[in-house]
Amino acid sequence: LRGLNMSYKVCVYAICKNEIKHVDRWMASMKEADEIYVLDTGSDDGTPERLQALGAHVVRRTLIPWRFDDARNASLALVPQDADICVCTDLDEVFDSGWRFRLELFWAPDTTCARYRYVWNTLEDGTEGIVFMRNNIHTRENFVWKSPVHEHIEYTGDSPNEILLQGVCLRHYPDVSKSRAQYLPL
Repeated sequence: LRGLNMSYKVCVYAICKNEIKHVDRWMASMKEADEIYVLDTGSDDGTPERLQALGAHVVRRTLIPWRFDDARNASLALVPQDADICVCTDLDEVFDSGWRFRLELFWAPDTTCARYRYVWNTLEDGTEGIVFMRNNIHTRENFVWKSPVHEHIEYTGDSPNEILLQGVCLRHYPDVSKSRAQYLPL
C-alpha cells in the first residue's frame, strides 16, 4: 500500500479518428482521471465535438506520413508537464471501475510505469479471450513511443521502477467493421 497517502495528478491521453460510437462509454470509463487529452487525426463524424462536450481537451492534427508512434508521441505532448501519471488508451478500450483508486494505492513517488491486465478480446459467450499484461501507464517524462504500427512505449531514463497494478483491468472492444488495411504498409 505504497501510495495510499499520496495524491497524484492523473491524465489520460489518446488518439482517435472517427470513433463517435465509442466516445460516451470511453469518457465514462476515463472520468476517474483529472484531465483527458485527445489528438484527433481527422475525424469527420463528430468525434472531437462530442469529446469536447464531455470535457476532454481535444486537438485536431493530420499527420502525414501516418505512423502510430508519431501520433501517440503527439498526443503525449498534449499532457501538461505537471502531470504525475499518464494513462494511454484507445477509445475502444475501457477500464473496470475503481482503476484510479488502485493506481494511487500502488503508485509511489519513485514509480516510472505500471503493468496491468489487458483483455484484448471477449468471446461470444462473454468470457475473456486473449489476456496479457500492458504497461501504458507511466510518468510524464522519460517515455517515448516507438514503431509505426503495433507501437510500444519505451523508457529513456536511467532507473526504471515498474509496478504491478493488482485489480486494474483495461478491456478492448474493437470495432470489427473498421478496416486495418493500412497496417501492412506500415
